[in-house]
Amino acid sequence: MTAVRIPLTNGLTTRVLDTGGDRRTLVLVHGLANSIEIWSRVLPRLARRFRVVAFDLPGFGEADRPVAAYDSAFFVEHLKALLDTMAIRRAHLVGSSLGAGVIVRFSERNLDRIDRAVLAAPGGFGRETHPLMRFPALPVVGDWLGRPTPANNRLTLGLAIHDQRHVTPELVEWTNRYARIPGSERSFVRTLQTGVGLSGVRERDSFEALARRFERPALVVWGRQDRVFPVRHSDRAVTLLPMCERILLDHCGHYPHWEQPDAFAAAVERFLLEEAGT
Repeated sequence: MTAVRIPLTNGLTTRVLDTGGDRRTLVLVHGLANSIEIWSRVLPRLARRFRVVAFDLPGFGEADRPVAAYDSAFFVEHLKALLDTMAIRRAHLVGSSLGAGVIVRFSERNLDRIDRAVLAAPGGFGRETHPLMRFPALPVVGDWLGRPTPANNRLTLGLAIHDQRHVTPELVEWTNRYARIPGSERSFVRTLQTGVGLSGVRERDSFEALARRFERPALVVWGRQDRVFPVRHSDRAVTLLPMCERILLDHCGHYPHWEQPDAFAAAVERFLLEEAGT
């Protein structure tokens, strides 16, 4: 399976990995500072039962890094452009952190394009987040503190991952490589600043209003040791999402698909295949 760069209907170019086939389509939407590679531990297993499409969000991986707001509307528009370009009318959507939040936001005008959704630790179901996530919101020095330097990248990965053995040299190398692409500093800092302020997660009211109207089966997955968005936020997710299941994974931080890939993939398979009775 080889990823290729393709132009989208919105004028931007991104990198896409498409396993192909005529099975039900599953689209993977990664989180902040991640890329296609963050799905590498679960993608082969998921590809046994689904056509899997993974892509780089703008500003990350090998996608374009335009001068833009990098707010929720920007990422929602990019997800829509990806689906339109690939003629995917409807699909299962699986998102991590930022990507999971984008799926909820995407539902506002595109609910009919979602079959089922897997939401791994999205921001928006609580205000609390780790202080390191708030530092870029500081006046004057915030942009400097939020730069994706090798030191900051290592700190961020260490925060997101519970068992530090999973902060592999490979993962660090991917993160640093893409952070060196021109425009990465702007995309990373702006994305973080639009999502998190000094008092915590921004725009919770509008996010929760959309969650209440998310009339699709949703599986919420959270690591019990998540330090980015604490696991108690999943209680709020279960309360708000109308058709929600929840799975909590032990010995797991903010990246369940990376840190507990077997448990994550098994949960996703079970949930997405329920409808067909497979």
